[in-house]
Amino acid sequence: MAQLKVGTDGFYHPVSEDEVRELIMRARSKGWKIRVRGSGHSVNRAIYTEGFGKAQSAATGIDLMLDQLSFDPKNPDDKVRLDAQQKTVRVKAGCHLGFDPYDPAGVSSWQNSLLFQLQQAGLGVADLGGIIHQAVGGFVSTGSSGGSLQDSFGEAIIGLRLIDGTGKVHELTRASGDDKFFAAGVSMGLLGIITEVTFALVETFNITGEQSTTDIDKCAIDLFGNGSGRKPTLQNFLYQKDFPYIRLMWWPQQKVERFVVWKAKKMQSADYNAATGTPQNFKPQPYWEFPRFGKFNFKTGRFASSDIPTEGPSELMAEGAGGLFYSIVGNWHQAVNLLKPGFLVKCALKIVDWLYPKHILPAVLNAFNPRDTDPDPITGKPSGPQKFWDYYWSGLPMDNRVDDKLVPTDFTEIWIPISKTAEVMRTLRDYYKKEGYEATGSFSCELYAAKKSDFWLSPSFGDDMFRVDIFWYGYNAEDPQKVYYPQFWKLLMPKFSCRFHWGKYMPVDPDYLREQYPKWEAFKKLREEMDPAQIFVTQYWRERLGIVQ
Repeated sequence: MAQLKVGTDGFYHPVSEDEVRELIMRARSKGWKIRVRGSGHSVNRAIYTEGFGKAQSAATGIDLMLDQLSFDPKNPDDKVRLDAQQKTVRVKAGCHLGFDPYDPAGVSSWQNSLLFQLQQAGLGVADLGGIIHQAVGGFVSTGSSGGSLQDSFGEAIIGLRLIDGTGKVHELTRASGDDKFFAAGVSMGLLGIITEVTFALVETFNITGEQSTTDIDKCAIDLFGNGSGRKPTLQNFLYQKDFPYIRLMWWPQQKVERFVVWKAKKMQSADYNAATGTPQNFKPQPYWEFPRFGKFNFKTGRFASSDIPTEGPSELMAEGAGGLFYSIVGNWHQAVNLLKPGFLVKCALKIVDWLYPKHILPAVLNAFNPRDTDPDPITGKPSGPQKFWDYYWSGLPMDNRVDDKLVPTDFTEIWIPISKTAEVMRTLRDYYKKEGYEATGSFSCELYAAKKSDFWLSPSFGDDMFRVDIFWYGYNAEDPQKVYYPQFWKLLMPKFSCRFHWGKYMPVDPDYLREQYPKWEAFKKLREEMDPAQIFVTQYWRERLGIVQ
């Protein structure tokens, strides 16, 4: 077999497991690191080798993509092998869940995605995360999850095929009870390269739901207490069976203080009757995350309420406006300082700095997050909660339409035992009030739940978890790891047993993390066995897991 060469994009693109194994053995013989890029949805340092992007003459690592890996090396699209009778599917790790519009290899399409092929057979998975751009291997390896305590993407994983750091191929199954399966299920590429995943499937389904936006004190949930009147506690609300899929957005800024509740359930007969008549003539009414704008009528100077906007442009206008606003906010100080402003300009900047958190920011956020009771700009009537119904693969990934180029979002995702939900919410509320804009920033805080997992390093290992996702605008000039997230880690880590999403910003504190994962040492011992030369361990992972040379 001829030696596989690096592509012009800096990645190796193996077409078979033999080529993956050859790259692993090459890295081991040269003392290099080797890492796999999926969709690039994690923090960059968590994905690549330290030498990625440097001239090949100075190469010290191998970075690969599995976009060409397939069951038939001559057919790169042959990534899915479905057993409809058994309701299982084998899928190559480089296959995307859905269409990835940012795929640097340019091979991702809706037609060759896993979810499309399952839908064609009337099958699907029980739960999905907020987006479906990810490659299967990356989504699995980082322990990513949807927002349900009744269903779990991780539970559907029943088999893994992995090549370890010695070149050995492991066929791992849930049914065997093998420790390696439960260690490899969430392993960040540190045990080996996952080449194939097997899922147990369910029959495809549609969802229906609603999103409400209210002032915090008008929310139908007791967000910070033990339940009052007809208001359930937040923890009980997350466990409700009527709407098992839930995502919450908290805008804690002064003069905003709004709460957005997104909830959905599987459609039943009565839901079809209310929406479209029957399952046979089902027509989706999708969820819209951003305000939509109809066609502007220059004669009347009004938006035409009778126009039904197309999906793309209607939200892109709002996304572009929001992205422009956040780009200015996050970079204008640095831009002005480059111009070396005079005294009068500096005075004007001070005035804007004072006005921004108390007046400018609330006006913008309230315009983009109207309450259910606010009058619609076209009809003048309250819009009420947004109702939607959709296919599960389109509706459950409620953020999938957001353009990552216009509104790029980074975050730290903090997982805390769900029994601590109310206490966490009170802690955050009090901190936001005390620290003001320095804590709230200009963005929102996203809240989810996740069902317990039996994968050793899953953030929900052994317990249902409450997840706090603190957002940061991706084009901001400053590094959130240094200027923003540490305050929340310092606030929550001493009080709660915090775990973190492995693909997002997280603290460097392996001693703390060791205490949170009962299988931490067992994982590290197995890791040493499967990767004795440490070819999968970059400095980033060495720091976070406390792996010695």
